[in-house]
Amino acid sequence: MIKNRPLEIPKVQFRKLIRYWSLPAIKAISAKNTENRSKQTCPHRMGSTNFGIVRKQLRDSKENSEEPSRAEVFIATRTSKKGKEIDAKTQTTINRLEAGENDEDAFTGVLGKDQPGRVCCYGVSITRSSLKKDEEIRHIKVEYNAKVSSLEKNMDGVCGLLKVLVHQINPEMSDEEVAALVQATQDSPLDASSSRARNTPHSSESTHIPHKDDVSNLFHFIVIERY
Repeated sequence: MIKNRPLEIPKVQFRKLIRYWSLPAIKAISAKNTENRSKQTCPHRMGSTNFGIVRKQLRDSKENSEEPSRAEVFIATRTSKKGKEIDAKTQTTINRLEAGENDEDAFTGVLGKDQPGRVCCYGVSITRSSLKKDEEIRHIKVEYNAKVSSLEKNMDGVCGLLKVLVHQINPEMSDEEVAALVQATQDSPLDASSSRARNTPHSSESTHIPHKDDVSNLFHFIVIERY
């Protein structure tokens, strides 16, 4: 066996590897793996590429970055990118998966239930419990993004109303000046009790631009009085 040593592996390390392969426990694992491979009817064509990379590629290819189904992963990992012909058994399985209305039900119906501690088309170390946790995290992210989007829409509405109020207070202000004032109000936290000096800029002798605290306080007052 030492004669078949790859040149990039030192002899000392390769001898240790041979001793490791010779251990009874390792031989038993190897025999079990050989038996399991012989039972595979639709082997994947990924080579050294793991399922995690394939799932990410499929997820990135979708507009909404949706998580791919197991049926999609199965088809992607059994289809040759080099145009090689697919064996009849694999092609029949792919056809049955594509014909199913529900991806998960179709997958289970065609390929059967998963072995204990394993989830087909997810790779080693992935379990049902870990998938459940990942799904919960995804739901939390979706809810968070929805809340942020809702708050942004509400803020847009508030800013629009604030611009109208500023124009009413000082109709001679330009749209650019009003937009800049509202933006400054968004960017800086307001502190009505601050004792800092308030510099009141003027666009002309007759045009007064109110301080952002004044605008915010006036807006707050109008909203309270109205409702």
